[in-house]
Amino acid sequence: MEPIDAAIERLKALRPEIASYVESVNTEAEVRLKIIDRILTEVLHWPYASIEAEPHVGDGYADYALLDAGLCRVILEAKKDGVSFGCEGRRPGAFYKLSGGVFQNSGARQGIDQAIRYCGEKSAELACVTNGREWILFRGSRLGDGRKTRDGFAFVFPSLQAIEDEFLLFYNILSRESASAFGYRPYFQEAEGHPIRTSTFQKSLRMAGTARHIPSSSLSADIDRIMAAYFQRLTGDEDPGMLEECFVETSESIHADRQLARIADDIASRIQALDTGQGEALAQLLDRVSKSGRHEFVLIVGTKGAGKTTFITRFFESVLDRKTLTASIVLRLDLREHSGDLSDVIHWLSTSLIDSAEAALFKDGRPSFREIQGMFFDEYNRLSKGPWAALYEIEDGHVQFHMKFGEMIEEMRSSRKQEYLRGLLRHIVRNRKQLPILVFDNADPYEIAFQQQVYQFARSLYEVEVCLVILPITDRTSWQLTKHGALQSFEHESFFLPTPRTDEVIRKRIAFIDKRVELDRVSPKDRYSISGNLHLSVRDLSAFTQTLQRVFLQTSEVSGWIGDLSNHDVRRTLMLARRFISSPHLRVDDLVMAYLAGSALELPSSRAVKALVRYRYDIYPVGMNDFVQNIFALNLEMATTPLLGIRMLQLLSDVTPDERRDALIDVDRIEAYFAGMCVENRAVRLWLNELLKTGLVLDYDPTTSSVESSRQVEISPAGRQHLYWALGNYEYINAMMEVTPLLTERFFAELTNEARAGVDWHRRTGKFVSYLLEEDSVYCSAPRHEAYESQRKLRDSLEALRSRLTEWSKSPRRSSR
Repeated sequence: MEPIDAAIERLKALRPEIASYVESVNTEAEVRLKIIDRILTEVLHWPYASIEAEPHVGDGYADYALLDAGLCRVILEAKKDGVSFGCEGRRPGAFYKLSGGVFQNSGARQGIDQAIRYCGEKSAELACVTNGREWILFRGSRLGDGRKTRDGFAFVFPSLQAIEDEFLLFYNILSRESASAFGYRPYFQEAEGHPIRTSTFQKSLRMAGTARHIPSSSLSADIDRIMAAYFQRLTGDEDPGMLEECFVETSESIHADRQLARIADDIASRIQALDTGQGEALAQLLDRVSKSGRHEFVLIVGTKGAGKTTFITRFFESVLDRKTLTASIVLRLDLREHSGDLSDVIHWLSTSLIDSAEAALFKDGRPSFREIQGMFFDEYNRLSKGPWAALYEIEDGHVQFHMKFGEMIEEMRSSRKQEYLRGLLRHIVRNRKQLPILVFDNADPYEIAFQQQVYQFARSLYEVEVCLVILPITDRTSWQLTKHGALQSFEHESFFLPTPRTDEVIRKRIAFIDKRVELDRVSPKDRYSISGNLHLSVRDLSAFTQTLQRVFLQTSEVSGWIGDLSNHDVRRTLMLARRFISSPHLRVDDLVMAYLAGSALELPSSRAVKALVRYRYDIYPVGMNDFVQNIFALNLEMATTPLLGIRMLQLLSDVTPDERRDALIDVDRIEAYFAGMCVENRAVRLWLNELLKTGLVLDYDPTTSSVESSRQVEISPAGRQHLYWALGNYEYINAMMEVTPLLTERFFAELTNEARAGVDWHRRTGKFVSYLLEEDSVYCSAPRHEAYESQRKLRDSLEALRSRLTEWSKSPRRSSR
């Protein structure tokens, strides 16, 4: 049940109950206890922890201060039931001017004056005055909009029955859900004659669902078939050895420098760059553990997709010398096999390690009694000389003793798994004279709380026995563990693994395929019709295809776009690359002609953007492109500036890259920042939620994609790419012009008429930019302060873009699309 549905049901049940004792309510204290408290907590969902009673405010005491995240959102003044406000008989939900005749009653006037004074002291905007029966809701502070507080309007609910009759309005003003997100503002703006928009017009030049699939030529269809097989091989699914052989060996890059700086201050022990080429540092550490008897705890730190799993696999199979490996027992857990349920993490880890250890140590994976006796010999010896000595020493007692001892160990294995596991580790070290190496891999996909449990479990084993623990974690997890003090509390080694460049990953995989894999031969047609009457014969379509993908994917600009739009996830990068190459907007027939003629294959950047944005369709396919988003229409639930998305990305982009902690911004700071630009808090949260869901913004917890559970965020590579395109790429902006719902009928009519008249596309795109700027000025204003300098420059950039588009349309060299 939705919160508002539960709220109205609760009010309906509560109202008769209150009516049964309301006549006996006389004092203000009784009104508060028996009516107001119950309405606030049971109907409006204000938790008790968020309600302050009698807070000291200035030279007085307010009756209630309602808080959200520690900030005062509502001031409520209560009067005893006998104090009338003179609102009886008024229409439920009607609004009246605060300074008008309706509120001249002394009881109402006194409550309103007090609430306004306390709102000013507490910087709260919303106020309420009630005697338990009559409720008056108004803005007790204008928060700098320049209008007089008493020129504002108040909504009146003359009784509890009136509240029930107009419950949606009452709830959408005073509930915690609304008050904490400033959801009441549009109601007051409308009442005061200053609605955000007087029209509900909303139309796009091309409606969602009208994108037309562009048919491919027979040549393009054959190329696409080859590409399907080619990119399937590039994923490495059919040849796991590819991932190891194609691991990008790099110790430093610009990206690595940024990432290393990012974690340097948070990890207490020494950080060193990981030599991904030879892994010498880790090999030396392993040797040191074996010889010195010291146990070690190693963190492999890197972003999601940095190749931590591949590095570890490659290290043990190809880098570590055989002598050290033979003297070790490697127990590696793949946490992707776990359900993610936090309630059984420890049980699953213990069980999995026990199974892995027994499989590695014992014949058929099951220890014999003699081996069990050796593993737990200290316990065996203690029991035989102590509690069970009488049984052990009698004739034929050994058999019974052994049975009882075996049952005890089996009970330990079943119910005290960590104790049994420690026995296994002791056996490896003391009896087998080998080094246990415990690897906890692939915790990245899970939430921070899950990764923390894995870390704590790994630490518990590390503390009790000589071993080497290797734990790959994300940089975000390292920050969280640092925040909780775990990394400072324990000694460990930390190696940083940088994320490889997209073009390097693809280059190595292409080279691998060229060397080891014979592509499936697709039998092409003998002749393809190209450019009308011209017919060409292509003997080896596969050779052309390989040339084609090399040109596209190893061109730094295009490969950079593809890598950024996929947030450097290798699998998604390959998916986008294949879509890109199979797009009809690339005009493959033209490229074939250049290839056969021996000319250089050149790809105009505008055509590349068009292929990425529109894929196989004549327009941007709304809802069907997982990589490219319409940054001007991320959310249409609430009217606000269409530039809010790029304004948010600009704010996040402004963070200096080497500022380790400030790379992540608190969501509260974002809300406060845009409140300074007069942007509704609810609009900020709606758009930020979409930015998170689409991957343009990332939470510090990689599993978080909702603003409700988000606390700190940063711009993603895809977000930076969208910001870059939105501020200056003609092809991207033109594509979004066609599908963005326009809220102004004038612009819709002008753009529609110009399209029908064949007006140059540059001019129409410039008009769309004018629309964006005009709408932005309705909802948003950047203060004259250095903190908002980049926001003002953002408008300047769009205004300059509009001028360039307009001038281009007047040029005799203009392009007709």
